[in-house]
Amino acid sequence: MDNGTEIMAAPYETWLNEVRSALQSINMPLEDWQQAWSFDFLHEYQIGTSPSAAAERANRFWWHRQNKARNQDCSRSDNCWLPRGHQGECQPV
Repeated sequence: MDNGTEIMAAPYETWLNEVRSALQSINMPLEDWQQAWSFDFLHEYQIGTSPSAAAERANRFWWHRQNKARNQDCSRSDNCWLPRGHQGECQPV
């Protein structure tokens, strides 16, 4: 690893640990969900997404993918993370 990559790795790991903590606080262990459906955390870091916003995006992404896998995805919108038959407005992934 060159020096520039090492410098980026430390802040990214710190950021990812904050994401991991935010996900753990809502009982969504990053490693478990990431293994099932890979979310692009590096992209979120690179575009400057805060750890809490990245955790929220990952949460929505994983619920969307899980609902699709169980054929329980929203029938009103392809981009809604809520389950089929939800009440209220669709919520984008």
